[in-house]
Amino acid sequence: MSSTPNLALPLLAAAQAQKHVTHNEALAALDALVLLAVKERGRTSAPGSPNEGERYLVGSGAAGSFAGHEGEVALFDLGVWRFFAPRPGWRAYVEAEDRIIVFDGSEWRDLGQYSRDLGRVERLGVGTAPDELNRLSAKLNAALFAALTTSEGGTGDLRFVLNKGEAANVLSQLYQRGFSGRAETGLIGSDDFSLRVSPDGSQWRDAMRVDCNTGLVSFPNGATGTGVNLLINSAFLVNQRVFAGGALSSGVYGFDRWKAGTGGCTLTRTADGTVTLTGALDQVVDAANAAAIGGFANFANRTLTLSVEDPSATLSVTIGTKTASIPAGSGRRSATVTLGSSETGHVTVRLQASTACSFKCVKLEIGPNATPWVGEPLEIEDFRCRRYFQKLPAGGGPPAVLGALGQRVAGNYIDLPCPLSVAMRIPPSVTTSGFSWAGASPVGNQVGFLDNGSGSWIAMTGAMTVSVATTNGISSVVLRFTAGTSFTGTAGAVGNLYLGYTAFVALQAEL
Repeated sequence: MSSTPNLALPLLAAAQAQKHVTHNEALAALDALVLLAVKERGRTSAPGSPNEGERYLVGSGAAGSFAGHEGEVALFDLGVWRFFAPRPGWRAYVEAEDRIIVFDGSEWRDLGQYSRDLGRVERLGVGTAPDELNRLSAKLNAALFAALTTSEGGTGDLRFVLNKGEAANVLSQLYQRGFSGRAETGLIGSDDFSLRVSPDGSQWRDAMRVDCNTGLVSFPNGATGTGVNLLINSAFLVNQRVFAGGALSSGVYGFDRWKAGTGGCTLTRTADGTVTLTGALDQVVDAANAAAIGGFANFANRTLTLSVEDPSATLSVTIGTKTASIPAGSGRRSATVTLGSSETGHVTVRLQASTACSFKCVKLEIGPNATPWVGEPLEIEDFRCRRYFQKLPAGGGPPAVLGALGQRVAGNYIDLPCPLSVAMRIPPSVTTSGFSWAGASPVGNQVGFLDNGSGSWIAMTGAMTVSVATTNGISSVVLRFTAGTSFTGTAGAVGNLYLGYTAFVALQAEL
């Protein structure tokens, strides 16, 4: 045998001449292979100016001096390249990668592939470095724990166990944003399971606690469902006045229940419910809702919270006599006030923006917390709005016909009894489009009365006024058209009131 079986070191022969040459060759091989460390792996050509003793792992497709030595260890020794064929189990440290690799008989593999049992590891980092506090650290996008099935020798179950020493210790999962805590669950300072939340990582509020002895659940800061919205038409969908968006003068209504506040406003709405406001926008909340919704006589001394969704700028708000502001930001943003003891009447709510502010889903509720906005079906919102304002229905045409028969009851009166689809808040007053009387088929902003018996249009002399007769109520009204001088036709004649395409008659009981 002329060489050793493992490292192929040359052996001295009996009576060999120049023994030092063979001996030095073996020492050079030992120097190269014991505690093997290479500059890099996958090298396909020799470096231009290698230093004595440099070693490389030759890659596939090697050329030049490295040709034909793929996978071998290349050593630069005495100005020439020597090559060593690796054997299974050889280990090498790759300087360029700061990595230890192992030869498995066919290729070099990472040492980690052979780490079946790590035993006791003091620290472990996956994609990041552990530290003295976080001895197990990982930086990754997903993690999976799968149960070992019975066919694989397991039970099919998977239980993730966390343990603490004493009841007063903390055993929890902490949820952070930007490494600042926002929520925490677990056994936090006791053996009761709890959930707490924080807006900034320093102030914490207990949201839920489950007693470990009884299983009873408590909510230390209270439990609220979805609070009832005191505002009507909070999505700005009901639009009986056919407001197209734009400027509104102070006190003028646009979308139902919403009117411009002091100084007026500009208001628009998009299809998704987002409104953009500049100026002041008001809604007056009926004091009767205090009893209907809250079970108390009025809103005096009550805490109210006004909130909107996704305000693009700060909104100044007034609730009764109290002022606050809703900050800009995404999600539900709110302001809370407590009314004074003297605020026993209706409550005016004002949203005011000095520059254009977009938001949606306005909500006013009783209590200190903003709860999620839940919309009402359109037919319900329309019903609620009609309690304060409703157009009298007219159909057909043009011209359209009012849905009630009228009678010329006197020389200068025409009365039209009108049942209402929704009972109004109080006996209403009349508001119109400012139409004029036509002694013929009306057009545009005109109205006319057709005597059904004679088939003729009734003419009028003198100025016209429209009012509600004194025998009015909240479920039906009698509209009275009064001529300044007289109407033509026969007393007692029965007919219909017709309206041009822009004319309307409405009843108002706004606050």
